[in-house]
Amino acid sequence: MRPKHFYQKTFITALLTLVSLVASAAVPDNIKKGLEDFKAVIHLAEYDYAPFKFKVTNKNKKEYNALKRRLMKDLTKGRRSWQDVVCAYVGWFGDFHFGVYGNNEIAANYFKYTRKRINYHELMEIYDPKMLSCKINEDTWLIRFPSCNGTQELAENFVREYKASGCPNLIIDIRGNMGGQDESFEPLLKLLYDYPDGKRDGTIFRYTKANIERAGWTLEDLEDLGYPTDIEHAPEYVVKIADGAHMTFDAISEYPKKAALIIDNMVASSGEQSVLNTRLVSHRTTIYGRDNTMGCIDTGNCQIFESARKPLVVQYSTTYSMRYEKGTTVDLTGIAPDVRITLPYPKRLTDNIDEWVLWVADDLKKQ
Repeated sequence: MRPKHFYQKTFITALLTLVSLVASAAVPDNIKKGLEDFKAVIHLAEYDYAPFKFKVTNKNKKEYNALKRRLMKDLTKGRRSWQDVVCAYVGWFGDFHFGVYGNNEIAANYFKYTRKRINYHELMEIYDPKMLSCKINEDTWLIRFPSCNGTQELAENFVREYKASGCPNLIIDIRGNMGGQDESFEPLLKLLYDYPDGKRDGTIFRYTKANIERAGWTLEDLEDLGYPTDIEHAPEYVVKIADGAHMTFDAISEYPKKAALIIDNMVASSGEQSVLNTRLVSHRTTIYGRDNTMGCIDTGNCQIFESARKPLVVQYSTTYSMRYEKGTTVDLTGIAPDVRITLPYPKRLTDNIDEWVLWVADDLKKQ
């Protein structure tokens, strides 16, 4: 004969199961699907997002778990939409390479929950930096380069124009450069190069099946990259760029004698890598700006995760910089200029020679 408390316990367990089933049945289908989408994004963060182990540590694990529970509860009870819950969750990480997009409304909602950026459209009459290559005065040439998105050939043309100008000083203005491909800036970097001992921070790839599939790599591609082809038994993290790798070019250009790089808070990703690389290889270049860069370079090599219900998509990084290991990350602060420009913001920044460029040209002349 079983003891009385056994039947009481069994009854309570059955009752709780029944209540759970009834509650589950009461959840509308759209909320159930939203929960599935949200759980998929959580899985993405915890199993594929490269710097997760640095973002969620023993210090903030309770806060992170409480955030998940709160968002799940809000979604289940219909207090918040699934899109808003996803935006709040992803925004908590504070990584602009871990973002939620799909349309303007979704993107705006995501930016409510992440780190603040400076809105130059509110501070200037026109903020729309465009490609430009021209002479400022007899001493100084200007190259405005607001994008690294497939612009390497244009950079090569600008270099040829500068070399033909005979100007001893050069200003490269990358305000508004939110990135693209690192290679796009390389022709300009070669022009500035004068220090052969620059060493790059290494990059680590989170080597998961999902990340490999989203990158579209075949086994042959993995072999070419020097990555393990036995994915199931490979380490979770593999080296993409070795820490301390030297950055050198074939020759040091005689000109420019003095150079400047102008930055702002919209410089991000490959734009920021251009700043870091310039500091690595060019002693003759001074970084000017009023504001720090955006802070979007400690992670990279992004892939896209599409939710079950479009248009929402999540962009996330599959690599992290060894700056995480060394405690020298820059994303929370951005990259500071060497010289702070104390002038007011210019009224217009398009394909014009604005007040800041003239101030920097004058400052180079005085050096």
